[in-house]
Amino acid sequence: MKDQEFKQIRAAVADYIVSEGCSCCEADCHNEDAEVLAKLLKVKKYKDGSGYDFYAYSPKWKKYQKEKSTNKHIT
Repeated sequence: MKDQEFKQIRAAVADYIVSEGCSCCEADCHNEDAEVLAKLLKVKKYKDGSGYDFYAYSPKWKKYQKEKSTNKHIT
């Protein structure tokens, strides 16, 4: 597999994982599935070790964060 293909697959999976929501509303097996995917896709853990940082690989999340930061209201 070429590096670009790997990155595209990782980004697609990251988008899927991110869309699953927060830890308070996920299925019991979600953490286990996420760990399997993270290891296969070489996703880095959060610095505090609480899980895997799929957000770091999500183009949609990065775009959202960029748009959010440029649309701040001045009070």
